[in-house]
Amino acid sequence: MSPVLQELLLNILVGTIAGGITNAVAVWMLFHPYERRYGFQGAIPKNKARLAKSIGRTVGEKLLTPADLLEELSRAGIRETLDKLLADFIGRTLEVERGPLRSLLPLPVLAEVERALMSLAPAVAARVEQHATTPAFEEQVRAAVRRLRTEVGARSVGEVLTPARRAELAAQAAVLATELIEEGRKADDRSATARIGDLLLRMAGTDRTRGFVERTVAEALGRAERRSWGEVLDAIGEETVVRWLIEAARSPRAHTLVAEGAATGAVALLDRPIGRPARFLPPDAVTRLAAAAGPALWGWIEEQLPRLVEQLNIQAMVERKVLGFSTARIEEIIRGVTERELKMIVRLGYVLGAIIGLVTFSVGQLLDR
Repeated sequence: MSPVLQELLLNILVGTIAGGITNAVAVWMLFHPYERRYGFQGAIPKNKARLAKSIGRTVGEKLLTPADLLEELSRAGIRETLDKLLADFIGRTLEVERGPLRSLLPLPVLAEVERALMSLAPAVAARVEQHATTPAFEEQVRAAVRRLRTEVGARSVGEVLTPARRAELAAQAAVLATELIEEGRKADDRSATARIGDLLLRMAGTDRTRGFVERTVAEALGRAERRSWGEVLDAIGEETVVRWLIEAARSPRAHTLVAEGAATGAVALLDRPIGRPARFLPPDAVTRLAAAAGPALWGWIEEQLPRLVEQLNIQAMVERKVLGFSTARIEEIIRGVTERELKMIVRLGYVLGAIIGLVTFSVGQLLDR
């Protein structure tokens, strides 16, 4: 082999090796060393914080804007899927037979609901007691008595007051009368006749007094069963009935009964089966509700999405996520995307080195001439 050819091959070989190794080292130094050694550190590990911040800013400001998210959601058919899911949910909610709330609610939630409902009973009783002292309540009672007289005035007492109802009404009247007597004893401006009556009642005893009132009321109701309600009300007097009802409504016993009734009603509400809610609605209510709820829900999402994206702070989330990756993980991610290009850079170094070796040989030959 001639010396000239040997020199040419040597220059090309040296240039090829130099170019390839140089580019291979350059690619290697993008990631290595991970930690600073002998004054050197890979470009990406050294600038990891800047890289994370740049990626976060790009994702937060360019890739995941509210407009882009809405556009992507619409293009991906999310709205159609949302409308279908919403229609299915409304249908299941309104069409399925459901048992009482007590069986549907989790135990912790049920306990809180019961506590909240029970706490309403005193408030309801206080509100009713307050209303019973107003002139409007008196007018309502008077109107109710007149309406009752109009509706049942011609009916006989016996149609409504069965023997069992008479006994129950007499017992309740006896309890109420006894309580009214006990309350009346507390007044200081009572007449001498009333005080003598109190003494006689005290001597008879509360139980005997209650029994006497119960028998008297029962006998009176029995005698009145053949009479009409209009005749009974005429005999008593409308104003007397109104006064009795107002006094009963303003008594402490009424307050207690309202509180107990509110508490019992609250518990009964939890035990009452819900059934099928759609039975209270028109036949096409489910379809109409679904058709109206879909656009409304989507409009709400469009309004809330910018605020949600702003509160999420996607830029900071991506930055923290990238910073949480190890350098080896970052290298794996980058190499997974650019492995072919990095290998091409190394191969290009070999080619360029060979070309440089050839050019160097050519220039040397020209200078030797």
